[in-house]
Amino acid sequence: MKVQGNRFWKTPWGKSALGMGCVLPLLTACGGGGDAAVVPPVVPPVTTSPLEVNTPFALSDFDSGDKPKIQRAGDGTLVVAYGDAPDNARLVYDVKAQVERPARDIFVKSCKPDPAAVPAKTCDLLTDWSTATNVSQSSAQSSINTEWRGTLAPGQLPFPGDIDKPNIKTSGPVMVLTWVSKYCPDGDLTTVGVQAPVQRAIRYLERDSRIIPFSCTWVARSINNGVAWSPAVQLSTGERDAIQDSSSGGFNTETRLGQVNISWQEDPQGLQLGEADGPGDGASGANAGKGTDIWYTSATVNLAVPATPADDFVLATPVRLTDNSTGFGLSGSVNPIFDGAGVNVDPDLIEKGQAGASRANIGMVGGTAIVAYEETKGSEGLDEGKFVRYHTFPFATPPATPEGKAGCVISNPLKNARRVRFLTQSPTDAGTGGIQIAIFWKEGIYDKGGPSDIVVRRGMGGLQASSMVPSVDAACATSDYTTAIGLSNLPGENISSRAPSLTVADNGLADGTETNFTENALAHRGVLRGGDLWIGYNYTPDLVRLWAQLDNYNFWLRKYSFAGGSGSWDLPKNVTNITDKRINVREPRIFGTPKSSATACPTGLPGDPTTTDATLCQNTNVIYLAWGTQENVSPFVPEGGSDLGIYITASIDGAQSLATPVRYSVAAGPLFQDDESAYESQVVTRPDGGRFYGVWNQADASVEVVPGVPRTVAEYASGSITSIVSP
Repeated sequence: MKVQGNRFWKTPWGKSALGMGCVLPLLTACGGGGDAAVVPPVVPPVTTSPLEVNTPFALSDFDSGDKPKIQRAGDGTLVVAYGDAPDNARLVYDVKAQVERPARDIFVKSCKPDPAAVPAKTCDLLTDWSTATNVSQSSAQSSINTEWRGTLAPGQLPFPGDIDKPNIKTSGPVMVLTWVSKYCPDGDLTTVGVQAPVQRAIRYLERDSRIIPFSCTWVARSINNGVAWSPAVQLSTGERDAIQDSSSGGFNTETRLGQVNISWQEDPQGLQLGEADGPGDGASGANAGKGTDIWYTSATVNLAVPATPADDFVLATPVRLTDNSTGFGLSGSVNPIFDGAGVNVDPDLIEKGQAGASRANIGMVGGTAIVAYEETKGSEGLDEGKFVRYHTFPFATPPATPEGKAGCVISNPLKNARRVRFLTQSPTDAGTGGIQIAIFWKEGIYDKGGPSDIVVRRGMGGLQASSMVPSVDAACATSDYTTAIGLSNLPGENISSRAPSLTVADNGLADGTETNFTENALAHRGVLRGGDLWIGYNYTPDLVRLWAQLDNYNFWLRKYSFAGGSGSWDLPKNVTNITDKRINVREPRIFGTPKSSATACPTGLPGDPTTTDATLCQNTNVIYLAWGTQENVSPFVPEGGSDLGIYITASIDGAQSLATPVRYSVAAGPLFQDDESAYESQVVTRPDGGRFYGVWNQADASVEVVPGVPRTVAEYASGSITSIVSP
């Protein structure tokens, strides 16, 4: 291995990885063209880019680092949460990965850059970071015995308290960390003390008849920028299977008061397996059983009086946000649900329903909570698609009326809608009549995995459904299927249809989602800043050609600009431009800069006399884009395409132009004869945009933790835009 500049440079034969000079548009020259098995030892060409990446390193301590998330606190502290299996952790069965692997806990590390320190603390060395805090402390615990090895080893065994993944959000100095775990010791959260577990389990006939415990939801918080963490608090009991947790919040730096909200889904019939119809939906909670509800809780934060810790973070009792459970009495000839004693649960004790809600996203603007999710239509087999539903309410007062619990159907009720996301900003940032929320999702006539477009509504001058543009029916809050499919919602703006061929005169926004039924869009992401809205998505013009490796997925970006009471969409543009059809863009991340520091840059102007640190003044023109890459293979390949490497680029002019991309990870993946691959990046930046900090998963296929399970780490690297002055 050689070292060039501040990047590892491995030779391109044997175990190779592309160096910093190898950029994505030149993948063929970097070993991306021709037969992957006979790639010649071509030295990557040297190119210039204003982006520089420092040497990555493994931030996790063990060999099972998983799904790292990174936050940057207002004082500049970097906080990374990740899963990892401590040494000697017992095995569990991972339903989604279909492997037995060591049980994981959630760990947190932090680092605050300090250029004035001697030596300077950059967070670019592992020694700059704190020791890991085990926040979950559950992998060595067990709350249930099951036949989790199925036919491979009959008999009940303790199932360790494995975690799924960390989810972390920041509001001022407050950080909220949520996860779901197989450790559910308390069976009655309304009674003081730890009561006997009521956790259940589900048998998966397709997985060697293994009986796998349900999960429950947990939360921990920090009130000092992620440096110290509270003990974990159990939010659900495991009587229903929890997944897809998320949180949001707000904090007033002057009053030192804040609020937090948390959501997750619970399936009374257990986590359902996917049907291999779409990426990422297998055993992820997307395939929700009937009666699956979204649950909700909130917390008030009061840091105004340090001497009163009891009011620092006060959680409300969790409640059902949705109305899908219609009672008890599961019907059907096969009952796969078991209790902690290994006995089939009486069907009359299992909740039932007609619809199932899943994959909720949560937000907060001021004191208003926002929750959006996808929900099966509950049509008794007449319509297998989903609605997108939308709720707004005072954060501490979740809806109690039938209309409130139903939520507003904002998608086209006659089509299938899923994977809803939204972006929000305050009324002050939006301006009079401006964009307070942009909400967007996949929509088409097909069910899971079929072609679809990305459609958008904008909340102009408000957050309520009545503020949506294009508009939705005033009677959109209904749980009755017949009423719902008759709603007169105007079609959302179609921003992905015919992306390569649009013109100013023919912008495609009014296209039906089947105007071009061969194309597909997915992995939608966005940034909202004042009157500027950017939404991007992975796009392929033809799914059949994609599957034949005659086309691939690239990331396309489209901008909406609003000023003076009116706005318009630019034409979409391909911003990744991968020409090698063997490579798809995967897991794109687009993000802008955070708000200016109220103390270091009170006016938001770098040149103002009151500014003490210009790097903490927000530059709204800086937009970053990072993405993973993956082998493009037929959808019928059971294991899917292998992950490759991660790239990053940025713009300093509001995405009018983008810098030459650079490889963010050293890992390049098997297409480039590298045993190491990188995927699922998470990246943040400081207010001026001059520095960025990111983490990702990195796997090494040459090292197995247990048979069939590669060593994985949570990898970290920072970088900078050299055209922005960065100390």
